[in-house]
Amino acid sequence: MYDLNSLRQEFPVLSKCVYLDSASTSQTPRCSVDAMCEYFFEYAANHGRGAHHLARKTTEKYEETRARLGRFLNVSPDHLIFTKNTTDSVNTVANGLSWKRGDEIITTWLEHHSNLLPWMMLKKKGVRVTIVPHEHGYLNPRTIQESISKKTRLIAVTHMPNILGTVQPVEQIGRIAHDAGVPLLVDGAQSVGHFPVDVTHIDYLAIPGHKGLLGPQGTGALYMKDPESLRCSIYGGGMVVSVSHKRVEFLPPPSRFEPGTPNIPGVIGLGPAIDLVSSLGVRNIHAHERSLGNRMYKGLEEIPGVSIYSPPGTGVVSFNVAGKNPDECARMLDEHRKICVRSGMHCAEPLASTYHCEGTIRASVGCYTVPAEVDALIESVRALTEREMATGSR
Repeated sequence: MYDLNSLRQEFPVLSKCVYLDSASTSQTPRCSVDAMCEYFFEYAANHGRGAHHLARKTTEKYEETRARLGRFLNVSPDHLIFTKNTTDSVNTVANGLSWKRGDEIITTWLEHHSNLLPWMMLKKKGVRVTIVPHEHGYLNPRTIQESISKKTRLIAVTHMPNILGTVQPVEQIGRIAHDAGVPLLVDGAQSVGHFPVDVTHIDYLAIPGHKGLLGPQGTGALYMKDPESLRCSIYGGGMVVSVSHKRVEFLPPPSRFEPGTPNIPGVIGLGPAIDLVSSLGVRNIHAHERSLGNRMYKGLEEIPGVSIYSPPGTGVVSFNVAGKNPDECARMLDEHRKICVRSGMHCAEPLASTYHCEGTIRASVGCYTVPAEVDALIESVRALTEREMATGSR
């Protein structure tokens, strides 16, 4: 395992609070911030434009991050395009495929709005959206297989739903999809950087920069097994070989999918963050987060009045305290102990609504979380329930 004390020096804010909201966004390490400051102060220029030395260095550093991400995922960098976030990546696929009236997409009840709304909007084009159920937080590959028809153009599933933290059988679903000749899109918002991801059976992988990869917000990527399978949906500078009033010749991927000035400092800052995750080892991170998740689950399970919706063994634990609104409870944890957790529907309202509640409190760990922070949450939730029970008995 890695040295947690040394790692936490990369994240100064961790000394000021108990941060248990990494499923929403990770903290950004010093090495990433330093790389962005170096860009701004020493060589800031545009990417892919200009012959001067600042522009050349900017382009070099930007493309270094693409190469680092390619090595991290064990894929060719030419199959990766940079996006704003996971949402942007999913929409790039939704807008890049050529849909016809009567086409069908299969998705699930476990999805974040980012992997649901883009498909629902396709209904305006006459595309049918089939939403398959889950079984106690897990997808049954057979259910997906039985839903495939001759009209199915895409299957889109989450690798790990952000409320439950359950890891889905993506590899098995991918085999089923490919046997039927249907491409598979995987929402990797909660998986990439948290545990090893094999893209062998994935056609499109939506990747956030600001979660498991520890990069800055406003960064993300899309892996495409076949970059020629998508058409461009945004047009502008930097994506063409030549253009006239009569003819346009586009550059090959990935350049054709990245028109205009990108988030240069963000992408450059993402590079060192990926290296940090690689140095820690994704398998080590996964083991660490699972251990903390189990600790959190067991501690909360013992508290009367606490309902837990996530299974044990995941770094994401959603729960509620009897008699307390999730938002109210989250505010109290913050005010009393500076414990930062998420509350509400978590942009996954169809899934949250199946539990017949006003949302949940979600505590999520990261590679930098220590056991004492998990214990602080457990102790604080226990104190909240004891106060609630004492008030109710008067």
